[in-house]
Amino acid sequence: MQLQDNRKQKDFLRKFTDINRKMEEDEASAKSFEFGLPYINLDKFPVDLNALGLFTDKQSQETGSVVFYREGNDLRVGTTDPNSPLLRQYLDKLHDQHGYKATIYFISNSSLLQTQQLFGKVVREPERHEENVEVKPETDYNAALKELESAAALSATELISIILGAAEKYKASDIHLEPEEKFIKLRFRLDGVLSDVAHLPSSYQKTIISRIKILSKMKLNVETQPQDGRFTFILRGQPTDVRVSVLPGAYGEGVVMRILNAAEAGLKFEDLGFVGRSLELIRNELQKPNGMILTTGPTGSGKTTTLYAFLNLLNQPGVKIITLEDPIEYKLEGVNQTPVNGNTGMTFASGLRAILRQDPDVIMVGEIRDQETAETALQAALTGHVVLSTLHTNDAAGAIPRLRNMGVAAYVIAPAVNAVIAQRLVRRLCPDCKKEQKLDPFVLQRVKQVLDAIPAVAKAEVPQALKFYHSEGCDKCNHTGYRGRIGIYEVIVRNDKLEKLIMSDASSMDIKKAAVEDGMLTMTQDGLLKALQGTTDVEEVFRVTQD
Repeated sequence: MQLQDNRKQKDFLRKFTDINRKMEEDEASAKSFEFGLPYINLDKFPVDLNALGLFTDKQSQETGSVVFYREGNDLRVGTTDPNSPLLRQYLDKLHDQHGYKATIYFISNSSLLQTQQLFGKVVREPERHEENVEVKPETDYNAALKELESAAALSATELISIILGAAEKYKASDIHLEPEEKFIKLRFRLDGVLSDVAHLPSSYQKTIISRIKILSKMKLNVETQPQDGRFTFILRGQPTDVRVSVLPGAYGEGVVMRILNAAEAGLKFEDLGFVGRSLELIRNELQKPNGMILTTGPTGSGKTTTLYAFLNLLNQPGVKIITLEDPIEYKLEGVNQTPVNGNTGMTFASGLRAILRQDPDVIMVGEIRDQETAETALQAALTGHVVLSTLHTNDAAGAIPRLRNMGVAAYVIAPAVNAVIAQRLVRRLCPDCKKEQKLDPFVLQRVKQVLDAIPAVAKAEVPQALKFYHSEGCDKCNHTGYRGRIGIYEVIVRNDKLEKLIMSDASSMDIKKAAVEDGMLTMTQDGLLKALQGTTDVEEVFRVTQD
């Protein structure tokens, strides 16, 4: 009941504040006509952090003005006092010394105060302008993370340093900062699974978010719209890129930071997890001079990492590789990487058309999202190019109907698609605490049913004695039982039978049935073979494949 009352009170105060602000902005808008100036509400405008520094804090206070935007030599200045002689003096000085030309806008007192507060976050603290974050290594991150829950004496910079350092130590792929009513929940994604780490004091929310926004070159005063950015932190002399997403929520802005591990960009084809017949099939397909190879799976299933490993294998002297990515996650030496940017009209479709004029041998398209991109990519595969791309489907067989549903003709798909790979990531068992496991009889029966269905051409991969393993957890794996991840796959390659099925508009079930008859291992079967090798456990395979 008390919680509900608190929420009602907060809603009332927010509405009351919004009404007062609207009245003030209406008054300022009307007053702007008296001065013959355009009006602007800076609460709705993304303030340019670099422009703020053109006036000192003192100059802003003296003139009741702020420089809120700069493009080239053109400035936009907001003021509550258009008649200020000091304002004209300061603007003349900027013009004489730097050639700046200013357009003056009339603003409300709230717009002025709100923007002046950014001075304290940007102009007064030079450390905030650093391009990279220097992270100090801690000897005991468990203790440091516990201290975060009562981190009254720590600055936002120190907090972020501890969070980034701990994430790097525990090999987290993502950092989640989620504001709740009474605290900020800190979570790490470890080997694909979200884990609670700490509850930070809610009093730190504004300072932490502001610091992250500044590092990521986001707009500080935009709090009601999603924003994306990027920054780099340095730990033990090694730079690591971080991709940042900020999203408004009920209790403030939430942040997700994706740690871009450069080691994944350099992953070798042999380390992906392809084994046996699947390994042989994909290696053969990558040696062909043209055609499309698709990887499919949900977000976070390792599709991009797989494509990067393929590119590393294909990146040889005499081969020109161009990629089209949204965004570019890792820099690949010797590869021409192009970012998709909707703001400039660079879409996957338009970018792909431009790439084809650059005489590439190999093209990677980050994702096929629409008919135009699909048709252009498939035509490229038919005209002498190797094309690598991704789709969002649950299994390999679903890729063909997905392309048909986009509106691509069957006669274009059938000869162009060389192979489709569906994949998931399973957690690797920790080698330091791995032990043989006796399966529950019901689970064992289920496992045997899946293994018995393995096609005859792949039966040799199933050992005579079925031994399975699990890990109990130790200090080396942070007591999770797992360290790292590996892919499990199913691979469909084009043959005469598949081409006929595509031309007859066969369903995904018919395509899968034909692929299994030709020897395809399903992802579950591939995962259980890896469990028999002691790479993962049965529970993990069934969790990921939901079989």
